[in-house]
Amino acid sequence: MDERNSNIRFLSAISYVGVLFIIGHFAVERDNPDLRFHKFQGGVLFLSFGIMYVLNTILYFLLSFVPPLQTILCTLVYLGLTVAYVILMIMGINSAVRFQQRLLPFVGALAVSLRNKADERRR
Repeated sequence: MDERNSNIRFLSAISYVGVLFIIGHFAVERDNPDLRFHKFQGGVLFLSFGIMYVLNTILYFLLSFVPPLQTILCTLVYLGLTVAYVILMIMGINSAVRFQQRLLPFVGALAVSLRNKADERRR
């Protein structure tokens, strides 16, 4: 494998680790189809779970009048979100390392549609 493929593999894999998907937007290989797929999917994954964490925080404040329910429910939602995020992140890294373009559950279709809209704007 040449150095260019290993760079694309590395950049694709780190696209799923939090906000590091931004690195792929500034890379020399940013127009590579594999890297574009993974950086969009990693970005949608990060942003969608960020929104869900914010919604969980809002739920926490809305349930402040019932403290036991507030603690139990919001903790369970937080743990569920975190486990789902880590599982989807591992699935994305696994497909990036294998040079496969697998859609992640829940966020993959949205990432593809956003990528297609971005491609239309570039033309």
